[in-house]
Amino acid sequence: MESKIVIFEGNMKDGLFTRSKRFYPEDYTEEDIYETYKEARIRLGEKYGFSGLKMFHPKQKMEDNDVYPDDKAVILDEKYMQKDDYFKEEIETDILILQSKYKNVAVCHNMADCPVLIAEDRRLGVTALAHCGIYHINRGLPKAIIKSLIDNFNSKEEDIYLYIGSHIKKDSYLYNTYPQQATNEEIWQDAIAYKDNKYHIDLDKAILNQLKDYHLGEIIISPIDTATDPDYASHRREKEGDLSKKGQNIVGFYYKD
Repeated sequence: MESKIVIFEGNMKDGLFTRSKRFYPEDYTEEDIYETYKEARIRLGEKYGFSGLKMFHPKQKMEDNDVYPDDKAVILDEKYMQKDDYFKEEIETDILILQSKYKNVAVCHNMADCPVLIAEDRRLGVTALAHCGIYHINRGLPKAIIKSLIDNFNSKEEDIYLYIGSHIKKDSYLYNTYPQQATNEEIWQDAIAYKDNKYHIDLDKAILNQLKDYHLGEIIISPIDTATDPDYASHRREKEGDLSKKGQNIVGFYYKD
């Protein structure tokens, strides 16, 4: 089946895509940060064909807490579309879902090394998005994205097409010690390899491990390694001292007319 969505990725060439104060000059106010981010979003929208003011971004928890239940999904509708800038909607959730009747409305998440997953039911015209860091992968969020479409829309597995956005690859994602967040042995089976005194973390394998029971229409994995591609920001490389990689990228989709 043909896709009804446009998937986009913005990197450092397109702007700085983050609300985090540490990426901006020390004297920047919250309003300065908002305006700078808004300008980057508007430019990105002009590049890809949507309005940068009609972008939704979930407020995702980054560790275990009771802010909201794990794997929470929110289905976007008109009640979220009342503000002049949809980014002002603070939606605390793991998963955002958009139906095809809402044209040129974007759903996105910023990222640096961790993939954003986009699951599109091409038959029903509904798509789910979630950012999946190592913590989220460990607790099974990639599987929950697929389940959110099945549970809320009775999607059939074969109608769901999954895109795994650009992220750090196993030859770049190295730990000196076994990653403490990787506690789910089934998910991380054959996804962490010890080589040359380093632990190589294969996020692709960990995601695919938990999707093996689903028979999806297709799984597309971006070949871009954020650690090595000069256009993409990378937290890992920045942490290692490469300040040219400081920043955040953005990945999302929208339904075209």
